[in-house]
Amino acid sequence: MPIISEVPLTPVDIVIDSREAAKNKDIVEVLKRKGVKVAISALTVGDYYLLAPEGRKPILVERKTVMDFLNSIRDKRVWEQAKILKEAEEVEEVIPVIILEGSLSAIERFTKWRITAVLRILDELVLSWNIRVIPTPNKKSTIEWLVAKIKALGSPERKRPPKLRVKKKPISINEQILYVAEGLVGPVLARKLLLYFKTLRNIANASVGELMRVEGIGEKRAKEIYAIFNTTWKPQDK
Repeated sequence: MPIISEVPLTPVDIVIDSREAAKNKDIVEVLKRKGVKVAISALTVGDYYLLAPEGRKPILVERKTVMDFLNSIRDKRVWEQAKILKEAEEVEEVIPVIILEGSLSAIERFTKWRITAVLRILDELVLSWNIRVIPTPNKKSTIEWLVAKIKALGSPERKRPPKLRVKKKPISINEQILYVAEGLVGPVLARKLLLYFKTLRNIANASVGELMRVEGIGEKRAKEIYAIFNTTWKPQDK
């Protein structure tokens, strides 16, 4: 299975994974406003694929918030993802990059993690796996880095189409469940909901009061979740 499921027909600067684009429409819109030529396609590896001209390597970016990164350490996905990025580097001749978005200082302030444990993982990724890790304080800074790097890579008319050969481990049912829950409330609260209710069905059947029993779920958020599962969907008028 290739990195990109469908090669763009027109010259583009960046290909954004369709799931990443759906969850972060603001990133897509800002990139377009800044003159970046964007294509959206299902990527089997990474979130952003920055094309490069002949003689230079494209850049494959995995974007993670600090909390996403902690979750990937907890369930050990970080090493599977690192393996996939390295395979892409070897087979597709790309430069693998992890964008770590957010403040590392928040780890000890808002979680039970010790910063030394997180730094050991980063040390392993950078020094042993030779994967570039670029910290950005927020989403705005991530966008600015993408724009600057795209401009440095040159005009899209001179960029080569990607070679598409890297395989990715199929997403497990457990990961699919988490992905659906994250779409409701984000990565942190998604895990708390699933730990409390065990299944998506139980979350869907929960009352507002039952949802509020989960730490971090207030009345407003509980009503939003309840409404998602109990409101009739209506197609938009064309």
